[in-house]
Amino acid sequence: MGRAVVRGGAAARWLRAAMELDYFTIMPALARVSWRAALWWGRRRGDLRYWRRTVGREAAIANIRRAYGDALTPAAARRAIRRCFQTQACEESEAFFYPELGVEGVERVLAVRGREHLDAALAGGRGAIVFSSHYGSMCLAIIALARLGYRMNVIARSLEPDDNPLHDVVRRYGERKVASLERIVGSPFIVSGTPDAMARIRAALGAGQVVYMLVDVPPELVRHRGRVRFLGHVAEFPLGIEYLASGTGAALVPFTVRRDAPGRTHTLTMLPRVPGPEAGPGTLQRCIDVVEREIAVDPGQFFMWEYARSFWVDEAPPRHD
Repeated sequence: MGRAVVRGGAAARWLRAAMELDYFTIMPALARVSWRAALWWGRRRGDLRYWRRTVGREAAIANIRRAYGDALTPAAARRAIRRCFQTQACEESEAFFYPELGVEGVERVLAVRGREHLDAALAGGRGAIVFSSHYGSMCLAIIALARLGYRMNVIARSLEPDDNPLHDVVRRYGERKVASLERIVGSPFIVSGTPDAMARIRAALGAGQVVYMLVDVPPELVRHRGRVRFLGHVAEFPLGIEYLASGTGAALVPFTVRRDAPGRTHTLTMLPRVPGPEAGPGTLQRCIDVVEREIAVDPGQFFMWEYARSFWVDEAPPRHD
């Protein structure tokens, strides 16, 4: 028992040292070399996670097969999940390029489509909530829209240890990433659940600005949830987007940042406005329907396959009286 504890402690120390080297030495160094080198390393990091994190990998494969059934062969499911791990790791690597992404830098790596949908939504004078899921390089939308002149306000989760169970190394990396994005948009993130969050969101939308949010926060992390259909099953999602649309009258504009093959460039697509509460019940479902369709275009770019089971709700078996 004692030897096992010692071995476990040594393994944790080695893992921490490797993560420190990766996040704060290797990735920044490769970013100074070239985007191509950084993404090559990102894909290798993704492969390493895919092979090392066996429990997470198998959970993700089981979930994607549960979502798509026979439409996805076992081999295709494994390829998609390997690509999912690579996408996550590459998105981390790209964070070290954020400071250099001015207008010209954004244009080199990101094509913007459908901007007219956002402009039409903002013309209503009540601001716009742009939303997506943890898909592709979603943070590039924050940078691109800010560089195009939109006043961006980002809703995010707290990184504090009591609120977010991240590894300490990942937390420190996340803090630096957030700080970089805050410098670009010119204002601190709006941390959900904090006392001033709603006041800041209402003020931003009232001024005709853009509020950015991701709708696929695991339901166990939020207080208010609504039931929808998601990837073929009953699921629970945060009600935040429906609540904000109802309380502010802001337009709901979905977006997707999709990584293009072979992987260095991206396309930010702004999609047509989703009818909000003014169209009747079902606002959350209408938003999730768009998210689901976008995931289906390339499931390998959806980050949350490992945790998809946390969204799905076990449907009650039929009663036999």
